[in-house]
Amino acid sequence: MSDRELILGPNGPRRHTLARRTGLAGFWRWWIGQLAEIVPSGLSNTLERRRMRPVLVFEAQEAILWQPALARGRPAMKRTAAISLTGDLATVASAGRSALLPSLRGTYGGVRGVRGVIVALPPRDVLRKSVRLPAAVEENLRQALAYDLDRHTPFKPDELYFDAVVVGRDAVRNEIVVDLASARRTAIDPAIKHAAAWGATVLAVVPDHPAQAASSQLNLLPPDARPLQSVWQRWQLWLSFALLIVLAAAAMLIPLWQKRESAIALNALADQARSQAAVSEALRQDLEVKAGDYNFALMRKYAFPSTVQVIDDVSRLLPDDTWLTQFELKSVARGKDTQREVLLRGETANAGRLVGVFEESQLFTQAAPRSPTTKIQPGPGEIFDLGAQLKPLSAPPAIALTAAEKASAAPSTTPESATAPAAPTGQPRAPASVAPVPPAAADPAASSAPQAKP
Repeated sequence: MSDRELILGPNGPRRHTLARRTGLAGFWRWWIGQLAEIVPSGLSNTLERRRMRPVLVFEAQEAILWQPALARGRPAMKRTAAISLTGDLATVASAGRSALLPSLRGTYGGVRGVRGVIVALPPRDVLRKSVRLPAAVEENLRQALAYDLDRHTPFKPDELYFDAVVVGRDAVRNEIVVDLASARRTAIDPAIKHAAAWGATVLAVVPDHPAQAASSQLNLLPPDARPLQSVWQRWQLWLSFALLIVLAAAAMLIPLWQKRESAIALNALADQARSQAAVSEALRQDLEVKAGDYNFALMRKYAFPSTVQVIDDVSRLLPDDTWLTQFELKSVARGKDTQREVLLRGETANAGRLVGVFEESQLFTQAAPRSPTTKIQPGPGEIFDLGAQLKPLSAPPAIALTAAEKASAAPSTTPESATAPAAPTGQPRAPASVAPVPPAAADPAASSAPQAKP
């Protein structure tokens, strides 16, 4: 291969600044590279050649034109002409149009009438530097470099065109490595004027060789001077979207079509299970309501010790030198809870010891005098007025009674059991019933007799 035929990479001539900063440019290059492996070489070369643009390199006395071409079946840039810059303006403009216009296309990015070229700067006109910056300035990289441009270059910011791209990241130090390229406006503005006089529009000014101009990520043109590219009117973009939509639709519809029958069967099973669950839920709620109604009275009855047990315990706790003139047992509502209190009034030899006696009891709590103790005159006795609360009892455990347990608990010598006919073999048994039964209900004798102290 001669020194005038250089192979190009697969990337396009221009990258949007936002795409570079968000990482979309790298993803785009990777995706295009993966698709390029399965595209036929002829079609790939044709598409790549359509994306190429002529490149102008301005030297001291002439401008060299590089045009896209095919070299050994691959897209390449080939040096085709040299335009002299010496002489009057009319002669230079005429020579430039004669050499440049035949190689320009009539459209760029879907916009008709825009004939674009790329200007490649020689190395002597470019200041290039690698800069390490904090990662926080990546979102406003161009603005941050514009404020500090005079520190990185020997020229004033208003004398330069510059661009920068992130080429590395240091996660440990939270820094980014930036490739900064700048050039004086006196080297770029004449090139733009010459291209405009020759009937072309400068799409990008890159600080690279013409071989790498199409793949360069740097564009020294200011953002407001870059021509707008209508990407939504490019047929390559719509073709890519159409292929993606077709592949996505095929990937979604084929599995859905294969599982359609199983989904219909599962829907039927789900409806059947839902109806059975609704019936079960209704039965459960009905059972809870009936069990609550049945257990309400039993829970209220057995929430506190019985009256007989309270009287018996008070009789045992009071000393022999104490007798009562008033005994009162009442229920008091405290919010949602109900408490039972015992009010005692009488005479005793020592009223102070009664509080300790009731506090040590397993049946009473919070014993305290309700009024000051009064001495009996004459005599050694005292009149006391004492109050205490009953300790609540835990609810009796629920006992499950099945039909077999009921039959075994019933007497076997009753006339009904002797005369009742045997159930047929195929007849179903009665369903089991579950109900909480208190200990007193299980033993009739225990309910009539006073209960022992817990």
